[in-house]
Amino acid sequence: MRRIRGGKGSGAFPVWVAVLVSVGSGVGAGPTGVGSLSDQGVALKPRPVLHTVVFDQPTKDTSTYSNIGATGNTRPYVWMSTFPGEGRQSNLVTMFDTGSMGVPTGVAAGRLRITRMVFTACTYPAGPRAKYDPTPDAWQNSLWPGGEIVVYNSWGGTTPVGSEFVPAEPRYVSLGPAEDGNKPVELFGVRFNNGWTAATWIESGVGTPAVQNDLYNAEPIDFDDAGNERSVLFSMGESAVEFVFGLYVGDDGQTYDTYYPTGNFLTDVADGFDAHAFGYGRSYVIPDGTPGHSVGGVGQGLIGLGDELPPAYRLRVDVRVDDPWVQRYLRSGLEAGWISLIASQLAIADIGLNGSYSYWLTKEGSATLPPLFDLNPSTLEFDYIEMPPGDFNGDGLIGPEDLGPALEALTDPAGFEARYPLLDASALTDMDGDGDTDLVDVERIVRMLSAR
Repeated sequence: MRRIRGGKGSGAFPVWVAVLVSVGSGVGAGPTGVGSLSDQGVALKPRPVLHTVVFDQPTKDTSTYSNIGATGNTRPYVWMSTFPGEGRQSNLVTMFDTGSMGVPTGVAAGRLRITRMVFTACTYPAGPRAKYDPTPDAWQNSLWPGGEIVVYNSWGGTTPVGSEFVPAEPRYVSLGPAEDGNKPVELFGVRFNNGWTAATWIESGVGTPAVQNDLYNAEPIDFDDAGNERSVLFSMGESAVEFVFGLYVGDDGQTYDTYYPTGNFLTDVADGFDAHAFGYGRSYVIPDGTPGHSVGGVGQGLIGLGDELPPAYRLRVDVRVDDPWVQRYLRSGLEAGWISLIASQLAIADIGLNGSYSYWLTKEGSATLPPLFDLNPSTLEFDYIEMPPGDFNGDGLIGPEDLGPALEALTDPAGFEARYPLLDASALTDMDGDGDTDLVDVERIVRMLSAR
């Protein structure tokens, strides 16, 4: 957060505040802004200019599963699964170069407010299917629900040799027959580690490694109730199901050196937390013949809770831009010229990686599909307004309504941001865009608002 500083003559700052207060009674003119000022001779209130940005595919996209591509992690599709309690091990990372689309960057981006954002992701035309769920689930619902756990011929093996019944994990919570077994597709922000950024990320077949220095180079993040950034890779907590390496007698009577459950539960395991996703993947109608969104010219209809996600099916995420922490994350991305998002699906898989998860279409996968499949990979569309210098209530206009917020932004930035959680006091009071707020800025605010 940039701080207000007085510079030379800083002792005069309270005077400027007093002047700002005094001009309030003289502010009588209407708001100014860009927009239609009349309609057939009838005066209209100006409207801020709404800018729309559309990406029909990411600038970059990549898989981050640690065991796929230690020296390069871009794949035609990615699969997303978690073994009970191990957390999110695979994600679809998408990066959109907003600077190349003319969206302001740097200090100017601090004066932007995103008013709408829609992200879509499409399932790959082949691969396993997950059950559709448009709502968040409690983290305890993703723990082991009870039943037979398949034992394979070795750790990482694919040949079943037996099974062991393990009751439900003590912390498991059922959400009811309609919900159990369905896991939502969630959208999160991205934390880049090991010095990587969206701009430097390499998405070629031998591109950026998934893991370095025991850290994922890109991991999904959310924000807790206090606005603190946190990774959601392990939001499901530790599994209490006890597994051991050892000799196991299979159903065929042979002995295997493998990994199997004992039927017992561990104690003192870490709990998870309910992640605050930026939004959830939801079914929607796509009309036939929609470019980039059809198979053989056919669009898609709605599916319901518990239905399997069809192949080549697209989910829509309405991003929660009214959440102050999401808005600030997106604005910080615009400052750097990139919006980076991770789509992650909660899904249960067994040791053989059999389970409920989905393959998702990436740019590389889309490029290799037959002509029948007119499918874009992930897409992003958003609207934003630019708040001109002097606009302190975030409506994109300058008028008498900005006087009170301007005074509060100068004297009580924390109080201002509590009242206007989608705005940044330091960015708005920095009238000359030099990175701080000083008496030059205060004088400009007084002159601008006293002239309204």
